[in-house]
Amino acid sequence: MPIKEQFARVWLITMLVTYFAYFTSVVLVGETTPLNQIGMFAATVVVQVIIIGSASAVMAIRHKEGPKTDERDQLIDQRATRVAYHLLICAMIVVGCLMPFNNSGWKIFHAAVFSIALAEIVRHGLIVSMYRRGWDA
Repeated sequence: MPIKEQFARVWLITMLVTYFAYFTSVVLVGETTPLNQIGMFAATVVVQVIIIGSASAVMAIRHKEGPKTDERDQLIDQRATRVAYHLLICAMIVVGCLMPFNNSGWKIFHAAVFSIALAEIVRHGLIVSMYRRGWDA
């Protein structure tokens, strides 16, 4: 398994687990104080950094020569990034242009975070999928 695919798998699983827990707690807890909202988001980011940082360190130790990027790796990354970018732009248009008329504050923040997380999950999911199933040029 290429190191880029391993890293994409770690990102994908980490994003799914941390943001599922975050949005589940947001829905279950509901509206709380701004300090609690910031604390929940900060905890999510810290857990994500710890998991991805430790996984990166383990992968760096296992693959001492470093990742070798070839044309296939670049094309897979470009295609996945392009799809995730379009998804993110569409979601941010909704969040930035439509939501302020009906919502405010934390709802807009959570929608923006959800959009970013979804775009990254799609990106890394596509990278894993393209390494496993191949891709069409």
